[in-house]
Amino acid sequence: MVIMIPHTQLSTKQKRAIIAANYSLYKKARKKEKTLILDELETATGYARKFIIYLLKFHKKRLYKKSKKVVLEGDIKKSATSLRGRKKKYPPHLAKILFEIWKLTGGISSKHIKAFIEENYDDLWEYPELRDVSEEDKVLISQMSPATIDRLLKPLRDKYKASIFPFPLKKSKKKAAHLVKGQIDIEIWKERRSKIPGTREVDLVEHNGGNPAGEFLYTLTAVDVATYWVFLRVLRNKARIWTKEALDNIVISSPFKINHIHSDNGSEFINAHLLEYTKQKKIKFTRSRVHICNDNPNVENRNMMVVRRYVGYRRYSTQKEQEILENFYRYVELRHNFFIPTMKLTYKEKAGKKYKRHYEIKTPYKRLLDREDIPEEIKQQLRQLKSSLNLRTINKEIVSLYNKLEIAYNNKKRGRLYETKNNLGKIFSFLSPPGEREIIIFPSIISLTQKYYNSPL
Repeated sequence: MVIMIPHTQLSTKQKRAIIAANYSLYKKARKKEKTLILDELETATGYARKFIIYLLKFHKKRLYKKSKKVVLEGDIKKSATSLRGRKKKYPPHLAKILFEIWKLTGGISSKHIKAFIEENYDDLWEYPELRDVSEEDKVLISQMSPATIDRLLKPLRDKYKASIFPFPLKKSKKKAAHLVKGQIDIEIWKERRSKIPGTREVDLVEHNGGNPAGEFLYTLTAVDVATYWVFLRVLRNKARIWTKEALDNIVISSPFKINHIHSDNGSEFINAHLLEYTKQKKIKFTRSRVHICNDNPNVENRNMMVVRRYVGYRRYSTQKEQEILENFYRYVELRHNFFIPTMKLTYKEKAGKKYKRHYEIKTPYKRLLDREDIPEEIKQQLRQLKSSLNLRTINKEIVSLYNKLEIAYNNKKRGRLYETKNNLGKIFSFLSPPGEREIIIFPSIISLTQKYYNSPL
């Protein structure tokens, strides 16, 4: 085009008329000719190139709203679109296989599922729900990225609720702990990035049902900072003798030497008896700053992940409940230490005004095997233990023991079903006749167990 057209003096109607007049010419033109047409229309109308393409594409077509979508009138059929684009690598039926793995692991994230499949690839396909998976599907699942796993799982995760898991997972807000002043050296979390196994963060979890009066059970949680290996012990009450006994048991049963214990400012830890004990064992003992729970971040996270999510916020206080919880926690430890991957920050780098964080996703068991400072004898014992474990069996035992714990709890209440909501101390009683009662807030797991395993325990 040699001459110039003053498009600023053209009205919108005139510009659209120019584009409409060239629609049939554009439709029949080849690629190079279309480029020239677009160049000239851009000069004539002053419109942006993309907007001209949009006007030509939807010329003589009408958009209308259908439910929540905008549909183009006269649009091509789905049968024609199925032949367009790149062929999908992962067929839809793989979503059901991933869903079984997701249920088996208790609903962990896609990144953790990816790590779980890599670490347990040989043993994973021995589970009854996954024995019929073909070799081709196994290879495809092992090649999936976390984003692909998320995309395939999303429809099934949205459809089903958390009740499909083969063991109970409780979700609620965590209470704030009341901290008191102590007389032990303070250490903030930035100073405790230990790369050597043996540094333990410890904390107590109360099982008081929202009522701190009287005597009730506690769970002592200990987590290794370097490997995230977790220990759970049940305490009869907050007395220092039980805390010392539980810590002594953890020191003896640990697969590696403990050289550092870090706690909050609770009186169960900050006392002369425990300080003397750590001196005898030559263990460094430090505490957090007062009223700053972020100085104990790893164990605070495990309090929710491996205690509250399994046993909730009920009040446990009897000897029978203590015995069941002790057995229950043995299986929870095995599950999280040997099978469930955890994310650990390796390093972070500054990208502009933000930080980009890099994580490793492994099980505590795998982290121990990868370390050169762990004796080969201990590694061999851990391998033998791992080879004797079965995740489905562990899940089943967790369900069985939880059912026993629920029965013991209800028997303690003498047939009256009470529950607390959000740990605020608000008690709800269900006054329906016996035989028709249902626990609404924390439903019984027995029926879900039978549904998942197709047979009662």
